Amino acid sequence: MSISLDIKLVLQEIGTSFVIKRDSGDVAGGYLDYEMNRQVTKPFIREFFIEATFPYDTVAVAGDVIQFSDGRRYLVMNDSPENFENEIISREVVLYMANVSGELLRPSTVDFDSNYRMTPTWQTVKSMCYATLTARLFGTDLQQDMELGQIGIQSQELYLPSSIGVQALDRYRPQSGEYYKVEQVVTRYFPSVDVCYLAEDTRQ
Repeated sequence: MSISLDIKLVLQEIGTSFVIKRDSGDVAGGYLDYEMNRQVTKPFIREFFIEATFPYDTVAVAGDVIQFSDGRRYLVMNDSPENFENEIISREVVLYMANVSGELLRPSTVDFDSNYRMTPTWQTVKSMCYATLTARLFGTDLQQDMELGQIGIQSQELYLPSSIGVQALDRYRPQSGEYYKVEQVVTRYFPSVDVCYLAEDTRQ
């Protein structure tokens, strides 16, 4: 029996089962083994970031949202094969907790209300949009030469699958009821995951 099958059997014995949440329906992902990060000096990493081992033949890929058997959801940030003697024996992945679900909306047309103010009409891009929403991290900007007076204008970051196709000026509405405007979309920071810089959305 190959090492890859040995590892898969071990994961089935000691690991956590998970499913992949896709628009076409849930897909069985198998079993994984994960480790909590112990960098307690970095709250984001401690609370949201875990490393996991997937079986060699999992169909999960970067950009997927997976759900553990206990209901927790995570976004697959990357997927790296572990090789031994030219054989993939397992897959090492990084997971970010999908701590929000909500609706992604896009302005389609603009109308005028009774006071002649422009009001956009919203169309739904995705109605059940799982993502990671967190305060913007110091030192993660791609533009490190930003003027001091502009720091903090965009206070939230949203990580979500690239397959959704988020665009600047979209609106993200978590189930908790807030409204966020997508100010900027960074598409090449992570494979198959977009990073959105958000601001409070005061549009009608």
